[in-house]
Amino acid sequence: MFSSISAYADKLVPIKKNQHHENLWDRIRNGFALTLPPDNKAIRKIEAPYTQNPHAFNHIVASSERYLFYVVEEIERRNMPMEIALIPVIESSYNPLIKSDNRSAGLWQFIPETAKILGLTQNVWHDDRRDIVASTQAALDYLQYLYRKFDNWKLAIAAYNVGEGVVSKALARNLHKGRPVSFYDLNLPIEAKHYVYKLLAIKDIVTNSKKYGIQLRPIPNRPYFDEVKIHEHIDISLVTRLANISDIEFTALNPAYNRFVIKVSDEPRTLLLPKDKKEIFVQNLETYQDPRFSWRIYHVQKGERINDIAARHGTTVKQLQTINGIARNKNLVFGQRILVPQSVLVAESKKDGIVQKKRQFWNDKSDVHIVKKGDTLYHIARRYRTTVDQIKQWNNSNDNLSIGQKLYIVKS
Repeated sequence: MFSSISAYADKLVPIKKNQHHENLWDRIRNGFALTLPPDNKAIRKIEAPYTQNPHAFNHIVASSERYLFYVVEEIERRNMPMEIALIPVIESSYNPLIKSDNRSAGLWQFIPETAKILGLTQNVWHDDRRDIVASTQAALDYLQYLYRKFDNWKLAIAAYNVGEGVVSKALARNLHKGRPVSFYDLNLPIEAKHYVYKLLAIKDIVTNSKKYGIQLRPIPNRPYFDEVKIHEHIDISLVTRLANISDIEFTALNPAYNRFVIKVSDEPRTLLLPKDKKEIFVQNLETYQDPRFSWRIYHVQKGERINDIAARHGTTVKQLQTINGIARNKNLVFGQRILVPQSVLVAESKKDGIVQKKRQFWNDKSDVHIVKKGDTLYHIARRYRTTVDQIKQWNNSNDNLSIGQKLYIVKS
């Protein structure tokens, strides 16, 4: 802690909490706490592109409408300055799907290394840097940590941009030389100072929008989305159908998912749905009887081609490439994990003279039998307590076996 700099700090003034604003922008203005610099020339220069193109600024505002209420709620709950709600304007233009050259992602634009430190999971299934709730919580946690360290919000925000080490060294140099240590006195990198100035410029535009001829689109001061806990794997297409929302709306609220499925491991996953769609989804999910997950993980075997895997699982090469993010003409490698359809299998049986059909799906516990010398379908069926016809149906095969052939056995 650099406690000796507190005299120069942008101290946090307790926010006057007022939930009676109809327009969220009024609530945001009410929570602003940071001072503008003594010389506003830099601010005016940064403001120019925004004030000269109000349409572009309102495009960013439109992008924020799904997320801004949640961000504001969390900032106010933590008693942080409301300027922080404008950081995603700088970072991502409030577009959680934006791609950056420096490998950063999400509303708050975390790079992979920082995200890992902050506990944001990144894997083949989802990237929590793009998760609205998880990334916002991580960003606010990080900013609060930086404020506790530097006791100054402008320095904390600068450190969010360039790293706490850079800011710490600049402070240490001035302290060692007995020089002032306010944000404006430190020899910080130009990009760090510009980052803070840009945030203050946007704050000034929001505060004085009428002065700059910008008619900010009103945003209702109420939640846009609600959270739903998912405890088992589920297809995204099923979520959209049961919630009666479009694919675009799902992706806007749940941009973290990399595949067509939501895979649940040890902890449940949190989905965001429009406020008025949550109960519809929950009710429909409770009464839905069919399997919720139509894909499974498949481990590529030695020498296997994507064409063979597609044919065996009743799908196309293009579909496998799309769902797994596999580039055209790229070969699969031994042990690679890919998603394949859980083939719908119909097992027929007779009871009282009536043919009954039972739907079965491949699952992660399905067995793979490698045919050995001397194996017959009859002996394999007895071993797995099934029938020859069922094995042939599961594998779309005939009576002929070859050594090394893989036979898939579905466990009931």
